[in-house]
Amino acid sequence: MTTDLLQIADKNFWDKVHERHQAKGGLYKIIAISNDHRVPINRFLGTDNEGILYIGKATSYIDRVIDLKKSISPDYNGSGHICGRRYKSNSKIAEQFPYNFLHIELIQTENPKQEEDKYLKEYFDKFGEAPPLNAVY
Repeated sequence: MTTDLLQIADKNFWDKVHERHQAKGGLYKIIAISNDHRVPINRFLGTDNEGILYIGKATSYIDRVIDLKKSISPDYNGSGHICGRRYKSNSKIAEQFPYNFLHIELIQTENPKQEEDKYLKEYFDKFGEAPPLNAVY
């Protein structure tokens, strides 16, 4: 598996995703990082020291991550990704996890759906709930 960690606010974000992954896909995680440290997130059964806000899948990173970046970015009004809609649904979320804290970890895999299911189950088993921006209210 190939893993890549990129800051969503990076002005070269698109170029890096395209250059490193072309039309490939896999699992991805939105992670909060501040001053080169992952931001701990209190969860029902403990603290997520990895700072995972969202776990998703993509058959093509370019297609899915474009929707994600546009939906989260304060410069766009896009709503093409549920993670971004949830992020923008409450201003306190962006206050706690500013846009420049947000990173995406791309984990290239042949079976994105299977990997997403596996990671979401592991997260739920460990913390008793889904990552904050995966949760439905």
